[in-house]
Amino acid sequence: MNRIVIFIAMISMVMVAQGQDAEPAETQLPGHEILLFDIEQNAHGVLALSVGKNITGRIGYDNQPKFSDLGGLLYYTRAVSSGDGIQMDIYQYDVATGQTQAYMITTRSEYSATPMRNSPHLSVVQVDEVGDQYVVILNQSAAADQQFRRTSDLKQVGYFNWTADGGLWSFVLNDSDGGDLYLQKKGAQAAKLTANIGRALVTDSAGMDLYYVDKNTQPWRIHKRNSAGLFEDVMPLPMGVEDFTLDSAGRFWAGRGNTLYVSTDQKRWFIIAEFDQPELHQITRLTTNPQADKIAVVFAEKITE
Repeated sequence: MNRIVIFIAMISMVMVAQGQDAEPAETQLPGHEILLFDIEQNAHGVLALSVGKNITGRIGYDNQPKFSDLGGLLYYTRAVSSGDGIQMDIYQYDVATGQTQAYMITTRSEYSATPMRNSPHLSVVQVDEVGDQYVVILNQSAAADQQFRRTSDLKQVGYFNWTADGGLWSFVLNDSDGGDLYLQKKGAQAAKLTANIGRALVTDSAGMDLYYVDKNTQPWRIHKRNSAGLFEDVMPLPMGVEDFTLDSAGRFWAGRGNTLYVSTDQKRWFIIAEFDQPELHQITRLTTNPQADKIAVVFAEKITE
């Protein structure tokens, strides 16, 4: 199996290299754990979190969680090491049974698992044999040599999402170690919309609007667009934060350090939890299920000397 060696910088931009000597996964990639919480709300509307369950529980890279359309599965990216280096594969966690298994093992590395509306297949960022990154669709039921299909010629895609009208929204790596926002409407070529955005690309529950982070302001701000040309400046993020999510109840969630924030009115941020686990020290990503009653939070593993 051909494998590539992956390095991820501290700013979490994915950089791909080939032909280098392999090292143990934990020395090349920052380790992460994914914790799953229930979102609880009392009769007065006050939110709280249950005790979190660590669903990965291993040293190494486990990141980029995303719930399936019905919420029964949680997909994420796992670094798997071998004698040839490190391959990034998509794994899935069954929320009901607590069982984890690989979604699909291909000959290439995949990231950013994203369910597709009205489709049984999973879309991902895949790295090809020369290190270019494209959005592809994985098909578990196809023959081994037909299990992935490229959906666009747009390359160096780091992150992406779909709107219900078939629009493909992509964070494309630029020459300034950042990313630009591209939209490819169904049957059309991809077009650049704006520069210097964050890596979170989030849709509303209906899949009509896309939310992303504009990093051209201080603090960074959440913006909203759709394929019809709508643009709206929504609200600022906590200082220094670029990762957020939007649940189906219309609440924004974001994390900074060991603090989790929520905005119930899309105007102000409130602290909902502060975590003190000694082995975990920084929230890096988060996502909620379609029912808005569970949240998966990614923590960086604390590096010990």
